[in-house]
Amino acid sequence: MAYPKLFLKKGKEAVAASRHPWVFDGALDVGRSGGAPPGPVELCASDGAFVGIGTYNPASAIAVRLFARESAAIDEAFFAQRLRAAAALRESVVSRDTDAYRLVNSEGDGLPGLVVDSFAGHLVAQVGTPGIAALESAWIAALVEIVRPASILLRANQSAANRERMEAPSGQRLGETPPTLDVVEWGVRLRVDPHRGQKTGFFCDQRDTRALVGCLAKGRRVFDGCAYTGAFTAHALAGGASSVVAVESSQPAAALIAVNADLAVPGGAQRVSIANGDCADLLDASDARFDVAVVDPPALAKKRQHVDKAARLYVALFAKALRRVSQGGFLVACSCSAAVDRELFDQILAAASREAGRETRLVHRGGAGADHPISAFHPEGEYLKTAVLYAP
Repeated sequence: MAYPKLFLKKGKEAVAASRHPWVFDGALDVGRSGGAPPGPVELCASDGAFVGIGTYNPASAIAVRLFARESAAIDEAFFAQRLRAAAALRESVVSRDTDAYRLVNSEGDGLPGLVVDSFAGHLVAQVGTPGIAALESAWIAALVEIVRPASILLRANQSAANRERMEAPSGQRLGETPPTLDVVEWGVRLRVDPHRGQKTGFFCDQRDTRALVGCLAKGRRVFDGCAYTGAFTAHALAGGASSVVAVESSQPAAALIAVNADLAVPGGAQRVSIANGDCADLLDASDARFDVAVVDPPALAKKRQHVDKAARLYVALFAKALRRVSQGGFLVACSCSAAVDRELFDQILAAASREAGRETRLVHRGGAGADHPISAFHPEGEYLKTAVLYAP
């Protein structure tokens, strides 16, 4: 299939050599490329040499997102090939006692702009570019062919839609997705709200960190800050926590914490105290001590220009939690801000320890699970950072 051709400016050959999937608008020879509409395009060097195929958005700073370095039609067969590879990877890295995982991780699976999570055989997808939106019929057909899901639901990704200046597609695409879904993660039962929950309804990326919290929790008092629907709480209870204090500002999300506590451990909700409010405020107001404190706030730096302010907020929040950690206890600190890199995250942890007046030791670094692959050419795909600090 012949796609509109876009050309790189002379001197931008490094864009092609880097194999990075993003091409910014400043690298394109706009006058020569013409007025291509959003959708599939062929990218060429300034001398006309083929670079790759991808999708184009003239309204975005990331003008082209490359799918392949060889000529191909981005059609149902193309998506089927990429989805087979994605499914095979998950077959290798997702535990048999887990049925909630990420099936497609955008650039990490060679499908920029598409995210698909699988919940007990039901798929929930988010579209992040107008190019992927334009190709919906092809990738939906490929999902049906390769995965044979019980249902497919599109959830609006409004932040991406605003950034890409597009309409956020949403709605049922196959079957009927139930109002709630019960899933299993490392053998722990959890309830997911695919229609109203954040993102796709559940944060599969923290699965490995939740399992680690389950290991740390036995016989210990646990604090679950920014608890969302209580997945960390559920794993802590399954691991034998003596008690959990779970804090969540969203009332609809907090309503599922007790449900998930009882799904994880019959009667588990009796060991959980649920507070509807701000995590930092509760830490300030309380003099309680915890043996394990989990602090997993929403992204505090959505753009590079927000990093300095976000770093100060992370330091303050982690320091507040550290002051509540008992001697010999643990802080599980998390950041899902892509703009906060590992080096800065380590600096934040050190600054929080100084501010709290605590000696700490870094005993674990983590991030998203293996079902969230990152392209070696796209380090920006590593957004989630987690760390476990031991406070002797």
